[in-house]
Amino acid sequence: MSQMLSRRVLIGSAAAAALPAPTQRWIYWGTYTAGGPRYGTGESQGIYVSRFEPSSGNVGAPELAAKTANPSYLAVHPNRKYLYSVNEHIEMDGKTPGELTAFSIDPATGKLTELNRGPSGGGMPCHIAVDRAGKVLATANWATGSAALFKLRRDGRIGEAAGHYQHTAADPAVQVHCHAVVFSPDDKFLIETDTGLNSIFVHRRDGRPDAPPLKLVNKANPRHLVFHPNGKWAYVANEAGPGCTALRYDAKSGVFAEIGVTRTVPSGFTGRVTPAEAVMHPSGRYVLISNRGHESIAVLDVHPVSGVTRLIEAFQPGGAGARSFNVDPSGKWVFALMQRTNQIFPLRFDVSTGKLSREGEPIALPAPVCAKFV
Repeated sequence: MSQMLSRRVLIGSAAAAALPAPTQRWIYWGTYTAGGPRYGTGESQGIYVSRFEPSSGNVGAPELAAKTANPSYLAVHPNRKYLYSVNEHIEMDGKTPGELTAFSIDPATGKLTELNRGPSGGGMPCHIAVDRAGKVLATANWATGSAALFKLRRDGRIGEAAGHYQHTAADPAVQVHCHAVVFSPDDKFLIETDTGLNSIFVHRRDGRPDAPPLKLVNKANPRHLVFHPNGKWAYVANEAGPGCTALRYDAKSGVFAEIGVTRTVPSGFTGRVTPAEAVMHPSGRYVLISNRGHESIAVLDVHPVSGVTRLIEAFQPGGAGARSFNVDPSGKWVFALMQRTNQIFPLRFDVSTGKLSREGEPIALPAPVCAKFV
């Protein structure tokens, strides 16, 4: 093993060891309550919660935490007292506005109490994020191609609108689809992906001129974006993949630049693949991407100097509809959500090799599409 690689392993191990290790966490599961071939069975009632023991990997059966319509993406407040959900009302033309809902978390039971709800500022909100200060909530409205900002009150409730960004296409035949919203590590920029425009938009939050958008090469269609812990790199799941684009990020200007694209499935696979979720491993050594079609979770090694990636494996846990997954804060466990087969697969993650393996039996839940840890 080279000196550089040895140092990298030690740094990654130290970072993982420094993470808090509570005896119990809650995992919140977002689902689709709507029925239909694109969404689910219609059996789900909203947001579910499971007890989770990070030391053993034991996960309790999901219990209903709150009834709410199509909570397809969730976000947790930095103080861990509140949880926010999109309500993705299924109207492809965007004429029916979506909603956002705020909940308080009962730390003893994991159950959620609705605080308030309001319009999302567009149609079919599909992604939601809270800034690191816990003062602003952002959402991506897929059907209408817009991003919206809302102030958060001290009691966790969603307050008044604080900004709205409408994506537009020069060609009327091109559909705009804002798919994700991400705050920069310093909270100075709001970043949005648009799969229809094949672009990443960057908006300054201080009112100064925005950074120029980045149009990805090869019609990648950026879906979800995640930052590396160093704040200098970011990684995008390309819906038109199979691929993950690595980006260099200038924190001062908010400008992104492509530094490489990595295939997220084996070279011999020729079927249709639409990558969806992107998650950074807590160690910073790996980025993980979900592959719908190949029904796998890809693990990519991140070079410690250049930030470019290399495919280690595309692990197929079982089931179909690999829309989403998440890595627990310890970095030891991954939960793969299979929307089409109504299953959640607990996986063990080997931090030293980047390899995944099945751990126990799959968990039954209708149309699971999001997992968040508290």
